Amino acid sequence: MMNDEHRPTRIWQEFQKGIQYLQNKGLINEWEQCENFYEGRQWPEPTKRTRNLPRPVINICAMIADNKKAGILSGNVKMIYRPSEMFGEYYEKAEQGADLFTKFAESVSKELKQADLDEIAQSYATQLGTYIYHYYWDITISGGMQTPYLGALRGEVIHPKNIIFSNPSETDVQKQKYIIIASCEPVESVRALAKSNGISEWENITSDTEMEESEELGDKMCTVLTRYSRQNGRVVWEKSTKYCYVSKPMLWEPDKSKVKFDEDEEEINEPDNSDEKKFIKKQLYPIVVKQHKKRKRCIYGIGEISQAIPNNKSVNFNIAMMLLSVQQTGWPKILQKVNALANQQITNEPGEVLTDTTAGQGWGVKYLETPGFNAQAIPLTDKIIDLTRTVSGSTEVVTGEVIGANMAASAIIALQNQAKKPIEMYQQNFYRAYEDIGKIYEQFFKYYYNDGRLFQYEDDEEKYITSMNGNDYQNFDYATAIEVGSKGTFSESLTVSLLDNLVASQAIDIDDYIELYPESIMTFKAKLKRIRQKKQEEMLQQQLLSQQAQSVPQMPNEISQNLQ
Repeated sequence: MMNDEHRPTRIWQEFQKGIQYLQNKGLINEWEQCENFYEGRQWPEPTKRTRNLPRPVINICAMIADNKKAGILSGNVKMIYRPSEMFGEYYEKAEQGADLFTKFAESVSKELKQADLDEIAQSYATQLGTYIYHYYWDITISGGMQTPYLGALRGEVIHPKNIIFSNPSETDVQKQKYIIIASCEPVESVRALAKSNGISEWENITSDTEMEESEELGDKMCTVLTRYSRQNGRVVWEKSTKYCYVSKPMLWEPDKSKVKFDEDEEEINEPDNSDEKKFIKKQLYPIVVKQHKKRKRCIYGIGEISQAIPNNKSVNFNIAMMLLSVQQTGWPKILQKVNALANQQITNEPGEVLTDTTAGQGWGVKYLETPGFNAQAIPLTDKIIDLTRTVSGSTEVVTGEVIGANMAASAIIALQNQAKKPIEMYQQNFYRAYEDIGKIYEQFFKYYYNDGRLFQYEDDEEKYITSMNGNDYQNFDYATAIEVGSKGTFSESLTVSLLDNLVASQAIDIDDYIELYPESIMTFKAKLKRIRQKKQEEMLQQQLLSQQAQSVPQMPNEISQNLQ
């Protein structure tokens, strides 16, 4: 049996082994360079020879990365659960669970701000080539009045340099023997956590500088390693620093049963109350890893920026040389013969008069002719930019620069469809990531959300409240489907254009027009519908009064005159 005192050291060695792999592959330097170029730090430090060189930044890298990220995130993604098998008499209950999970997934996604995680993930995807979601149970969250609860699902996006895989050549994260996530945390809070978890050596936790954040935030930070592994199909997690445990190995399940490892880590010792072995389905690591572009035999992918950096350097350098030429030749150099000005000083003051004292004919003072800059520099720079945009799929059509406000809807649709081609592969990869996220959601629903907590959902613009108890559906397996809806300015403009045509052709009336109009544009839709309903009721009442007045019998003229 492995001694608990030595296990943190082993985890640290595994972490160092993974860092060494990243350094040997040159990935850490590559990621740092990509982030520098995206953020505009594209020039080296000035030297004695280059201190006067202009340093313009034409950030092609950021344009390409942002364009790809916007394209990938151009749809609203929704997870839909469906029973993966036919369950006979239990099918109705399985359908009920699928419907509940679908509604609850939408509520949880809003609660943990999944859209914000997606934006960060795609920033890492386009810049670094890899995006990693990590989901965990946060016990600091509480709420509920009628049904109090403690804990909720939360997520984060891990920087590729802060996660280590047991086998980096295996692209399937669920096949990894172990996964280690590194984080930089304050020493005092880590000590307090270790002490609360019953770690007697908590005073051994000290500051270190293994991560860049430690140096940036001061000397009171330390590196904490969260290690996931799987034993007998069940996920186990543990936290440690370089020399000390923060939290000893525990089952991922809510009961938090502690476990001990054998040397080969192939078995776990169950608690004493687990004599009866039951069939356990293989649990998933709560981690999703996807690559933007595949890297040969590597779980880490390739981003957009790394391939655009040489071109960006060329553009910056060409423009810098042009600026330097203007800088050096903007004020022409003066050439004079000996004693031509008789010690007169040239000050360049307006209206200044100088006397050329040169004897005889010929010039005494003149401007030195300066060579012009190579005329091919500007066309070459433009060509580099155009080719870079073409091969990276960031042309003017893709970025929407050629789409005008007065274009026909069919033309906009054609341009949009053409623009989607270069990023369809990345979008599909992103949607597959959502399928994996849906399975992790499902796992949390079944194991953690079993307290009957209430949540709100919408159906046909009506709000409802129901309870969540995932334990009732723990024996059912579900498949996750992804539904993608359009969003964005151009999608809305197409919708409005289509509605305008339908109204003009009298295919729909004004009420249908209001009902179908995008709410993101017509934010006052509900108020407008109430106003129209009120006016319609007033018009109907006036029509009724008019009909009643017309139905009253009129007296003959003779009777009317006699009455008068």
